[in-house]
Amino acid sequence: MIEAQNLTKVFKGFRKSFTAVDSISFRVEKGEVFGFLGPNGAGKTTTIRMISGISRPTRGNVKVCGYDTILDNVKAKKHIGLIPETPGFYDEMKGIDLLCFYAEFYGIQKVERKRKARELLETVGLKDFMGGKVKTYSHGMKKRLALAASLINDPEILILDEPSTGLDPKGISLFRKMVKDLNNKGVTVFLSSHILSEVEQMCKRVCILSKGKIIAVDSIENLSKKIGMKTQINVFIDAEGITDNVLDVVRKMSDVLRVEKTGTGINVVCSRNISPAVNETLVRSGVKVGSIRVTEPSLEEIFLKLTGEQNES
Repeated sequence: MIEAQNLTKVFKGFRKSFTAVDSISFRVEKGEVFGFLGPNGAGKTTTIRMISGISRPTRGNVKVCGYDTILDNVKAKKHIGLIPETPGFYDEMKGIDLLCFYAEFYGIQKVERKRKARELLETVGLKDFMGGKVKTYSHGMKKRLALAASLINDPEILILDEPSTGLDPKGISLFRKMVKDLNNKGVTVFLSSHILSEVEQMCKRVCILSKGKIIAVDSIENLSKKIGMKTQINVFIDAEGITDNVLDVVRKMSDVLRVEKTGTGINVVCSRNISPAVNETLVRSGVKVGSIRVTEPSLEEIFLKLTGEQNES
């Protein structure tokens, strides 16, 4: 659905040039939710602007549904719905009039565009506010309006640039649900977000950008394996009656890397999730197990390790 080849963007300054995006290549497959990540200044928004046909690449190209975003700009844009990080609207217009205004750009007939605008505003929870001026909308309502506007042309690809910025937890949850519902209906989603837990919940495959270059493109599971983090699964056990002899027994178990005592029990660091076996061993040793919690490497940990952000802070 999206194919970038050696995509490059150089901004020319008075004294020197700055390469914001440096020869990146990636593909987004039909029907997937693709995560696009990177620290501030990594080149994410610049890349999104080139994918959307808003900005012209210095070198390289990007195709959307087979159409070059420069050579076939109009055709490519017909397949895209875009929600920028900070949507800009005509504040004096009513919500429904704004959507009808956008629909006119896509050649949608007058009767049809009003029906469609009403339907979309109802879908995003703005049914009771469609007659109100945009300037009266809250930040969360404007985000929903932006989602409705991005869907007015029935896009095959939905591009989201920091969609949850400024939303409260309830707003984030509702927004996430709407995007998941769209994806279930076949819409391909390109998601750029600083909320890594959000990306982890929604995306199977991610691209991580740093200083304008791609440092990784893969599934979250494969990335954790590649950087050796999958071998660091922690099994936290709250328990009473753990003696030194019991600790020795656990240390000798297969796949156990090390055992650490905690204030309320032990943490078993292992190469795979062996929590059932550890629990059974402890119970057989007469230990009273209260609770077991397993944690695996999060996308945040993977991101920090790949980008080196921990070392820079």
